[in-house]
Order: sequence, then C-alpha cells, then structure tokens
Amino acid sequence: MARPRSAAVADLLFLLQSGDPMSSAELVSQLGISRPLLSRLVAEAGEQVIRFGNTRATAYVATERSRPNNWALYRMGADATPEPLGTLHALRGERFLFQPSGQRPNLVRAVEAVSGHFPGIPWFLDDVRPQGFLGRTLAHRNGKLMGVPEDLLSWRTADNLIGIQHGGTGIGDLLLGSRAVDQALEQLQNPPDAVAIEQRLDTYARMARDALAGEDVGSSPGGEQPKFTATVQDGSSRYAAIVKFAVSVRWADLLAMEHLALRTLAAHGVPAAVSTLLQDGGLTYLELQRFDRTHDVLGRRGFVSLMSLDAAFTGEGRRSWAEAGRQLQALRLIDVASAERMALLHWFGQLIGNSDMHQGNLGFELVDDGPLPLCPAYDMLPMYLAPPRSGAEREPVAIAPRAPEQIGQGAVIARAAAMAIDFWGQVAGSGLIADAVLCEVARRNREVVATYAARFGR
Repeated sequence: MARPRSAAVADLLFLLQSGDPMSSAELVSQLGISRPLLSRLVAEAGEQVIRFGNTRATAYVATERSRPNNWALYRMGADATPEPLGTLHALRGERFLFQPSGQRPNLVRAVEAVSGHFPGIPWFLDDVRPQGFLGRTLAHRNGKLMGVPEDLLSWRTADNLIGIQHGGTGIGDLLLGSRAVDQALEQLQNPPDAVAIEQRLDTYARMARDALAGEDVGSSPGGEQPKFTATVQDGSSRYAAIVKFAVSVRWADLLAMEHLALRTLAAHGVPAAVSTLLQDGGLTYLELQRFDRTHDVLGRRGFVSLMSLDAAFTGEGRRSWAEAGRQLQALRLIDVASAERMALLHWFGQLIGNSDMHQGNLGFELVDDGPLPLCPAYDMLPMYLAPPRSGAEREPVAIAPRAPEQIGQGAVIARAAAMAIDFWGQVAGSGLIADAVLCEVARRNREVVATYAARFGR
C-alpha cells in the first residue's frame, strides 16, 4: 500500500501509543512525511508529544491522556531544604520519562536503551512506593481519602503514583509533586509521630496498638516484623526512628539478637544502624535511628534498595549479596569498597543464620552522580530461628553453614567469622535473651563458626 502524502496528529499519536520512544528518522519513514512536516505535527500536538534527547539522539514519546500526567520531582536535602531535580512525565503504555534539571546521570541512566526513559515507575522511586507492613497500613487507613483501594495488593501503577504523591513509605529523600513537598515541610514542624524520650514506653505501647489495628500480623509476607515510625524528642534535639515491636517471647528474643548483631558490626568497624532495645509490659521494642534522616533538622538522605537496583539493571533477583556486589561494581554502580563490604555482610549473615537476606534488606545512598555508597547494615538477625508463619514453635538447632561456592574467600570469611563468634558469645551471655534454649544454641553456634573459620577462613 502506498504511503499517504500527508499525516495528521492522530497518525503521530498512533505510532507513539506504546509509550516507547521513536526517533525522527523512524517517524518520518513510517508516516511517509518530511522532517519539516514532522516538526509541525509535533508542535501541533502540543503537550501530547515530548521531544527529548540531544541533537544526535533525539526521540519522541506520547504523554498519558489522563491529567495530571507530569510532576515536579524534589529532593529534601540533609539541611531540610527542598531542591528541584526535574520533571517526571507519565507516558502512554505506563512508561515514564524523567527530564532532569542539571546534570544527574544516575537518575537518567538507561534501563533499556534510552536515557531518562523507564518501562514503569522509575527505579529510584520504587522504594517510595507503598509496600510492606507500613504500606499496607497506609492503604488501609487512607485508601478512601486518596481514592485508591484499601487493599494494597489491588493497587495498580496509577494507585502507586497517588501513594507516592501522598508521601509513600517516606524512605529516602525524594518527593514527587507539590503535595508531597508540602506534607514533608509540615511534618518538619509538627511530626505526626512525635514522642518525648521520657515517655517512649507509654507512647510506643499506644503506637503498637494503633499499628496492629486492622492488620493480621500473621499474614505479613516472609514473617515481616510489625513496626511504626517515631520522631523522638530528646531535650533540644530530635531524631527519626523506625520502631519494631514484638509480643511473643521468640520474636522479642529475635529483636534482642538484631540489636546485638548491629552492635557487633559497629564494634568491628562496619557501619550499622544505631539501635536501642526497650522492654516493658510484655512488649519488646527495637528502636532504630534512621540513617536516611539527619538529626535535629530532620533533613533527608537518599536511599535505593538492592532490590530496586537489581530489578532495573541486572534482573538476577536471587544472587547473594556478595555476587550482586561484584555485578554492580562491574556496572560501575558501586565502588570496590562497597562490593567488599557487601561480601562481608553476606558472610556475617550466613554465619549468624540470617535466612532472610533478600535484596530489600540492603540499600545504598542515592546520589546524582558517581558510585552509590552502601548504607549502614539493617535487618540483620538469625532469622532461621524465627517461628514459622503457622505460629508453631520449632525446636532451635545449631546452624550448618555450607562450604563456599567459590575459592579465594578465606580473608572475608575469617573477618566475618570473628564478628559472628563475637555475636554468638554476646547472645549467650548478655542476659537479653529470655529463652535459655536459645542461649545454649548460641554457645553451640559459636563453636560451629570457630570450626568453620578454621576450615575455610584462610
């Protein structure tokens, strides 16, 4: 069939309906028109078509029909000052385009083929998307107000965008749209989760009850620990925290072990979240100071999880932290030191029986340019001792670490083993663990790790 001698805006939009970018050469060829006519069609289309890229790699995309379909993206800086980063456009086909203000190579790094173009919500916003225990709580409590389903599992892309604009998880420093900026600034002055340090236990008890309202804790994926946020006022200073809590003896002991694991890492020079263990009235709380927040002014620092990075750039999903570190280093997303620390955390986790080292439990500081620094360790504990989702108690046994899959890891195993031996010794003798059986298992695990280090840590 012969090509038409002229074309209309509707023809241009038809070619761009998938949301994928097309070059001017592709459009001119498929429409059978000249470049000047293409330019006129693009001008006539107005906000329905975006031209982006440099002169040598100009591309065109069609924006989403519904409005609004673009939002300003801000960063809340460490000094609590908002900084505009650029504009996020929703495209047809649930694609997105981010156009930065200034040079921000990490935020426009090509996921598929074109810089700034993403096949879904950009990876750097994925951790802000409501998810997990706190995300389900947000959906349950505010779904009607936001105009989205109260069941988080029913959310689609448009619902996630609305959730992000309402603050989302609040993780990291990114704010999408004016609503999120206004809300963040209001919370600086009047934190909705404010707690006086001398009243923590009473206030935390109320917050724990509120957090559980309407939440079936046993249904949490992967045994996810219930939690809430807090802004703790300590005299003239304040800090942001995430507070995990437990009502059963086993989970209380596991929170105590997480506290000891983080303290052990820090004592051995490995950055880890600062934690405080609080116990009262049958409840145990683990208060974790947020490393994505600054003290006093409550400014923010960027964050992106290994899960989000992996989904965007490697797609492996099940690689260990050590293997993922080597892969991210090869892609120049992180530096050698971060890759080495990921390997150390991998082996420490293996030697303390952390069976839940998924990619959401390790993160990086999101920066505009250069390697992404590894964040302090968090969610590090012997999850193999956690009760099953059925609630039935399991007889605790000693760990049985497997031989290394690769050679040449003796040095990192030796260092991780020294930390694990220290950790298990503290579990056995700290007095923080209520279950005497777990203390005995800890003593056996200390011996297991020492034997393992003698075999493989050289």
